[in-house]
Amino acid sequence: MSDKIQGYFFGLSFAEKNHDQPVGLAGFAIPDLGIVFRSRWAGTLYQCQYAGLLSLLRFIEMNKESLAQFEFEILSDSTLVINQIAHRLLLTSELAPYYRAAIDYKNKVNYRVSWVPHDENVAIAGWGNIPPLNPDLPLNLGLDFHVGQGE
Repeated sequence: MSDKIQGYFFGLSFAEKNHDQPVGLAGFAIPDLGIVFRSRWAGTLYQCQYAGLLSLLRFIEMNKESLAQFEFEILSDSTLVINQIAHRLLLTSELAPYYRAAIDYKNKVNYRVSWVPHDENVAIAGWGNIPPLNPDLPLNLGLDFHVGQGE
């Protein structure tokens, strides 16, 4: 039986546009590991929310050697994304590629999704609750070096 760990994701879209495309922010947090990630993303609110989820899943997959023993409970205040991933809401053609990518990760990452209220989404709120620590897992960031264990 694997240990459970929580990961959170979020996505926001701003009123500004870049080349007629809305601009937003996507990110995730894994509080137990002290990991927080945020990045600008071009897209609608729901595209940004899916980008947050896919960023988290990609991070987990890239570090599967270190994270294989964990079953991830992925939490967000994105009602639409959570319900689509849980097969309780129909898809729009705009979001279908994002949905398919998230479902494809089910073969690579042991995860399930759950909804949390906005003020409990640690990826966007509650930054003070994430400890400033160095991870004790070797984490692959897709670069020529790894973070953790003195590397």
